[in-house]
Amino acid sequence: MSVNTAAYIAHHGKHVLLVDMDPQGQAGKSLGFYVRELTPSVSDLLINPALRTQDVIRESHIKGLDVLVSNKSLADFPVEVATHDDRERKLAKKMADLTGYDYVIYDSPPSMGLINTNVMLACEEIVVPVNLTFLALDGCAEIVESVDRMRDQFGKRQLEIILVVPTLYRPTRLADEIIRKLKSHFPGRTARTVIGFNVKIDEAQSYGQSIWEYSSWSRGAHMLESLAKEIINSGSRE
Repeated sequence: MSVNTAAYIAHHGKHVLLVDMDPQGQAGKSLGFYVRELTPSVSDLLINPALRTQDVIRESHIKGLDVLVSNKSLADFPVEVATHDDRERKLAKKMADLTGYDYVIYDSPPSMGLINTNVMLACEEIVVPVNLTFLALDGCAEIVESVDRMRDQFGKRQLEIILVVPTLYRPTRLADEIIRKLKSHFPGRTARTVIGFNVKIDEAQSYGQSIWEYSSWSRGAHMLESLAKEIINSGSRE
């Protein structure tokens, strides 16, 4: 979702930085980068005080879209910095002086921990994709608790969840019930666009392309365009 949102915004004339904070490196892979042994990566940036963000940014093949790539080395980050007083703010400090971008989009891992804490302290707006499964609301509750902790423990008062996005939709009673509960828990912040499974989205990733390059006419492209517009509009709330 983050890759296609970033690509959509870049295709419309904005300068975008996509920061992959998932040790699986899927954002970079989805844009055609061979991330396994790529250095320097975002892990090097966070651990090495001498590296500047500009030294690690790479241009993608999409005009206007740059990337900070990740790989499995990021999994060692929590251990590497465990004794550092600023371990929760490593990313925020590296990004503080970055200029020249209209949007910075972070792709984060699904589980909470030090990496996600770094992401939350570096950003101001959170978009939460929710797989429409039985335990979906538990995951949402964990994220809400984490946002509250960022505000209380770290003084990140401006941090907010701007949009909750139902994903992997199938027309079942359970999926429809979860969407109703999301709307109840997040009134006005549950996306109107519901992302269902679409093979073209997966195929595009396997070719290292965004959906706009691979299959701009597909149902998947129409869903992701609608969602990208919602994210942009949600982020501009006063």
